[in-house]
Amino acid sequence: MLFNYEHEERRVLHTLDTFESIDLKGLDNVQLLNRMDAKYVFHVNQFAELLEEIKDQYYVLEIENKRAFSYESLYFDTDDYQLYKFHHNGKLNRLKVRFRKYLDSGLTYFEVKYKVKGTRTDKHRLLEKEVKHELSDKELELIHHDYLDAHGLQKKLWIHFKRITLAGKNMPERATLDLNLSFDNFKDKRTFPELVVAEVKQEKSNVFSPMIQAFKRRHFEEVGFSKYATGVAILEDIKSNAFKPNLIKINRIINNG
Repeated sequence: MLFNYEHEERRVLHTLDTFESIDLKGLDNVQLLNRMDAKYVFHVNQFAELLEEIKDQYYVLEIENKRAFSYESLYFDTDDYQLYKFHHNGKLNRLKVRFRKYLDSGLTYFEVKYKVKGTRTDKHRLLEKEVKHELSDKELELIHHDYLDAHGLQKKLWIHFKRITLAGKNMPERATLDLNLSFDNFKDKRTFPELVVAEVKQEKSNVFSPMIQAFKRRHFEEVGFSKYATGVAILEDIKSNAFKPNLIKINRIINNG
């Protein structure tokens, strides 16, 4: 049978309709201090069945009667992709610089995400009127790194996706599940409707999480997955040895369903 993303998305949304919902205020009550994050990538044709299996253990975020939300992000890097190379080369202190627009609400933020010593993530952001293609002094003031001249940053990559957010009922756990991922570097565009990128956030690693148990039953492997780094590695002629295992895994998921 030919792959049909629209059919799979309808199945997912239909299953989400059977979840109990939570609003943003309720989601904020699921506090995760010193959180542990784990990422997984799997084929969307397994998504609806997985949601059906865990629906009694999780709430789904609902805003204005919607349960799946469209995002677009514009990432910045230097001409020679210094921020990408920080990640590729395993630098413990690295950062991402982006505008992110929440298409359903119209809200736009400028965000700088710092990875500190490879474990903690600190995020700083500004509310903006729109996505900008150049950084102003206001945005540049948020960017601090000993080995980066922020004035050299320029737009490099658009990323679009839809996001579903779940919150555990019986344990402090949240998860984002991103689907219909696409990359656009202003020269080429690649879309990956087959993939779901899941990130599970916990206070401490808990293998008894219903979601992680559902992943294990399906033999989903935990991966170190960065959307930005993956998009650059796929679209640019650039060193990507460190990410090749993930690229091979992505191709295997797409081809094997």
